[in-house]
Amino acid sequence: MSPASELRLCCPAQSRYVAPARHTLASFLRALRFDRELLEDVTTAAGEAMANVVEHAYARGRKTTSGHLELRAKLLSDGNLSVDVVDGGSFVERKPVPGRGFGLRIIRAIAGQLRIETEQGTRVRMTFTP
Repeated sequence: MSPASELRLCCPAQSRYVAPARHTLASFLRALRFDRELLEDVTTAAGEAMANVVEHAYARGRKTTSGHLELRAKLLSDGNLSVDVVDGGSFVERKPVPGRGFGLRIIRAIAGQLRIETEQGTRVRMTFTP
């Protein structure tokens, strides 16, 4: 695996782009020879983060009702994988709703590390150890 290995995608923050982005991420991970279990974990976590962007980042009633999402995956020099999902919208803190709100919980359970930055849009940074 090459430390220079990196994937960058940018697309509209619409649900129809989430599955193709996940498939592209899976192809990137297969090219790096990640095992199937880790590949599934990474694509699940990234898919949850992208779904959150689609549903929440550009919600109606805010300044912007449409926007973009970015998916970035990079093999770090220490062998770990960093995956960022970035948007230009607003991060939403919500009260628990029965049957909803599992996205960040799923990501926290799967990723080795999770960091959420909300200064300029939202960046969800997940780190995975192969």
